[in-house]
Amino acid sequence: MPDQLEARGYAIVERAYSAEEIAAIKAAIAEAGIERAFGVREILRRAPRLIPLIFTDGLRELLHGLLPSGARVIRSIYFDKPPDANWIVNWHQDLTVNLAERENHPGFVNWRSVRGHAVVQPPVDLLQRVVTVRIHLDACTEANGALRVIPGSHTQGIVTMKDWQKTEPEEICVVPEGGLLLMKPLTLHASRRTENARNRRVIHLECTDAVLPGTLRWNEAVLIP
Repeated sequence: MPDQLEARGYAIVERAYSAEEIAAIKAAIAEAGIERAFGVREILRRAPRLIPLIFTDGLRELLHGLLPSGARVIRSIYFDKPPDANWIVNWHQDLTVNLAERENHPGFVNWRSVRGHAVVQPPVDLLQRVVTVRIHLDACTEANGALRVIPGSHTQGIVTMKDWQKTEPEEICVVPEGGLLLMKPLTLHASRRTENARNRRVIHLECTDAVLPGTLRWNEAVLIP
């Protein structure tokens, strides 16, 4: 698994959660009153009961293997792509992190303020220490907006999208209910609209063991137990 993630920029774990574990996660989301939301940021703050349900022994072992130096979640999002709120996501890389406040340091660029915290593009070596984990609460197929990726594109560094033309073959990340999609932030990825009138509920976690310079602080920092 680590070798595939490093080589291809993504990896799929098909059976990370049992049907009972997924049902418990869905119940916790419903109890938090966000089941019908299209997107909820800082989901682990909004619904802390999710933390012990999400971080099973298997996921903890996986993340501590990938990020051995004090892994933590630095961004958590719950989102859905239901039939009545459908959209296309164009090809892109995930280039920003959320910090508590701005503090200028070399390599931290394109600062902006969003909802009371700072968003910044950090140095590439920090981005390379981030692993995205997408927990699929529904089966995700090509017909309901599965993620499309360009394998190996994370090795190209930061791509200037306005000059980029898609020539490499893409792969479609079909993930069953209870499966995981692991991805490097610099992996080029996109998704189409849902076509089968089914939900595509995902918990999106960005995890790292990177250490910030100076007194910079993550806006969201949940230690992985």
